[in-house]
Amino acid sequence: MVDSLFKVKFMPSGRAVTVAAGASLSLAAHEAGLEVDSSCGSRGKCGKCCARVIEGNVSEPTAAEKTLFSDEELRLGRVLLCQRTVLGNCTVEIDQVRSAEDACLFHKEIFLKPPEKIDSPFSKIHLELSPPTVEDPKADLERALEPLRRDVKVDLDLTPSIPRILRKSGFKTTLVLFQEELIGIEPGDTTTEAYGIAFDIGTTTVAGYLVDLVTGRVLSSASAANRQARHGADVVSRITYAGQKPEHVHEMQVLVADTVASLIDRLLTECHTHIEHIYGMVFTGNTVMMHFLLATSPGNIATAPFAPVFTRSLSGKATHLGLRNLPPHTRFITLPNIAGYVGADTVSVMLATRIYERPGNWLAIDIGTNGEVVLSANGRLLTCSTAAGPAFEGGCISQGMRAVPGAVYKVDFKENPICSVIGDAEASGLCGSGLLDAVSEMVKFDILHRSGRIQNPDQWPASLDGSLRERIEITETGSRFVLVNGKKKVAVTQKDIREVQLAKGAIRAGIEILLKEAGITASDLDGVMLAGAFGSNLRPESIQGIGMLPDVPTKIITPVGNAAGAGAVMALLSKGDLDLASSLASRAEHIELSLSKDFQRTFLTAIDFGKGAGSWELEHSREDKP
Repeated sequence: MVDSLFKVKFMPSGRAVTVAAGASLSLAAHEAGLEVDSSCGSRGKCGKCCARVIEGNVSEPTAAEKTLFSDEELRLGRVLLCQRTVLGNCTVEIDQVRSAEDACLFHKEIFLKPPEKIDSPFSKIHLELSPPTVEDPKADLERALEPLRRDVKVDLDLTPSIPRILRKSGFKTTLVLFQEELIGIEPGDTTTEAYGIAFDIGTTTVAGYLVDLVTGRVLSSASAANRQARHGADVVSRITYAGQKPEHVHEMQVLVADTVASLIDRLLTECHTHIEHIYGMVFTGNTVMMHFLLATSPGNIATAPFAPVFTRSLSGKATHLGLRNLPPHTRFITLPNIAGYVGADTVSVMLATRIYERPGNWLAIDIGTNGEVVLSANGRLLTCSTAAGPAFEGGCISQGMRAVPGAVYKVDFKENPICSVIGDAEASGLCGSGLLDAVSEMVKFDILHRSGRIQNPDQWPASLDGSLRERIEITETGSRFVLVNGKKKVAVTQKDIREVQLAKGAIRAGIEILLKEAGITASDLDGVMLAGAFGSNLRPESIQGIGMLPDVPTKIITPVGNAAGAGAVMALLSKGDLDLASSLASRAEHIELSLSKDFQRTFLTAIDFGKGAGSWELEHSREDKP
């Protein structure tokens, strides 16, 4: 029996799709190319996919919707897209519509100079060969490979075209090699045209960097929302979804491959680069993302003993990843993972920052949905992953959003206005940096109790400015602090503050466990490096203000950009760095926090905002280290 098909039209974009009866409205929105926030994995908990059914037939309200909306709102057609299914033709109005490709995220900048020497695993060699004669009837392939003076593997797909290319070019040809494999043969001298792309597959954002393999320059970069986000903001939600049906793992690969393909198109169009000259890709990301990239189930990572299917570096053809917009000679490499929740992106951070060879004791933190921490101390490399969750990237926050136009990204109570908004737009929510700024300022001005509770009016300090007092509201659902009182009121709620506490407490506890394992204290640290697009855009004062880091002077806290992406670029340009990545992954000692008897106690202490006080006093009391 053929399923009934119905048309779903989305306003104000006017986009329409046809879906089967029983499909969710969120699925229809994704099919229409619209970005829908599904932070909770379509469980109706985050309330981010609000919309209004203007006309048409959809399923009845769920319990989650009855909790979120009033009876009047439900009567007027308010829905959660993830909770309603299509029962007939319908028209749905979505408050904010952006295409997944055009999400204007904080730029994933990398701090990287072109290397002095380029020794890429992807290389080209121009040869001028003598044609065969009766006296020298050597086979075409052997003739082409002989000048290399070493054994190489040959892609069998090349053999049919070899005689034609050699004779068309008068035996003046260019060989294309991937490590010790011949993957291409081109007429003439094409050695000046060689490009690769490095990708950082983040849980929230995918970033790509187009690299000239001849000069070592990064020609362009682009980023886009990871399309897997429709199945949850965190890796556990996505693992759960993938485990529901065997075909869901394939769907997760298709979603990330589509994201990567869109970035490839953007990068090549911007730089007017021919796709035939893309020879290699290097991928980094957390362990779960690397599994989905290779259409491999990460299900066993979700439960003890958290064993992944693979950790080593793997390679293959781009077609193995479902990337049909690349030529057949394009190859890929995945950087090695360390453990189930400490992935290739952590290895990339170590590679890019050279933390392993810095004198003294250094901490590197990649703050994101997964908060990975690396400590280099006393010749050891210690790593851990903390369940920071999506709060820092807008997930699970009442008005949280990514860093797109309309997001509050900076908050300073001493300024007027106190909020800075991205783009020429009215404030409609706040991104992670704005959230941390706001909470830090609330701690500093004693609006928050050290326990995280918004103070009652009779507990406000006498010195609290009247304009700030007016921003504290007591509502039926709890207290909140209003940041923007414009066309749309933007506020930080008590629940939002609890989410920040859980996230920052997890990272702080992970740091403390690593310090204890290394036998040092925070005062022994020579530097703290903040990696990632999000971490690099945070103000050290705000991070210290909420107590995410131990008490160290802010002057030793340094942003290092998207170090994960930089590490992938380095591996794309250097065989030595590619080999070093595997060495670092083997050398790193993974500390599984769930097995630490001290973690729970440390975490409960770390969620207290009182730990943020004191970092300013340290700024001038601690002597500089040489």
